[in-house]
Amino acid sequence: MPSPFPGMDPYLENPLRWGGVHLRTLVAISTQLNRLMPDGYTTEIEQYITVSEGSEDEESTARRNPDVFAYEVEPSNGARRRNGATALMEAPTSVTTLDTGDVHKHRRVLIQSTDGKTILTAIELLSPSNKSRGKSGRAYLAKRGECLAAGTNLVEIDLLRDGVRLPLGVPRPPISDYYILVSEAERRPSADVWAFTLRQPIPIFPIPLKSGMQPVPLDLKSCLDLVYDEGNYPIKVDYSKPATPPLNLPDAHWAASLFAKPVKKKKK
Repeated sequence: MPSPFPGMDPYLENPLRWGGVHLRTLVAISTQLNRLMPDGYTTEIEQYITVSEGSEDEESTARRNPDVFAYEVEPSNGARRRNGATALMEAPTSVTTLDTGDVHKHRRVLIQSTDGKTILTAIELLSPSNKSRGKSGRAYLAKRGECLAAGTNLVEIDLLRDGVRLPLGVPRPPISDYYILVSEAERRPSADVWAFTLRQPIPIFPIPLKSGMQPVPLDLKSCLDLVYDEGNYPIKVDYSKPATPPLNLPDAHWAASLFAKPVKKKKK
């Protein structure tokens, strides 16, 4: 069954639940878009890491993929290499590694060619770490800038009321609870922003593809309804308690009205 809220369910924003909601929503988005992809294109969920190194004043952020490497130890104690035979390696020395900085894992949906060589669009679903004032927030902004500089379409979905609001361009969009940014590569620096509140439905919005191709619509609400149902959130969420992060007073009263039981009229 769907969430009782007409749009975004604020109870899913709880940081203790958001990790599961985030992953399930990306999978739902990827699945829905795959049904709409033109021939030659598909979606993929990409995971990568960024590492924030150094102090707050001297920080560098690097995007890294896991590397596997090997090294050889010069033969010793009778170990030899002859005719391609493998040399024996000495026992390793146990050490304590140096601080490698803060590691941040990221997932996003990519629309790409089926051979994986061409990326058309990156779809980001923001997490609390992306909206922080610290290293992880700056790491995301660097990744965002990398995407824009690469000429890739960017779709950024912010379903979190808490945290620092990311730059959305000039003039500033209306103050709201949630935002969707669609930055089409061939239209930059122009972009489109959908702003909507807790009480409003989530708009269906276009996902840009390649120049000359019609965008495909994304029904994000239907994705969230699927996540809500398949993630067993109807039994996980206790609507009798306040949402985390808390709602403002008018929205809290409005939300409470969604769960109020109708008063039965007494029979005369």
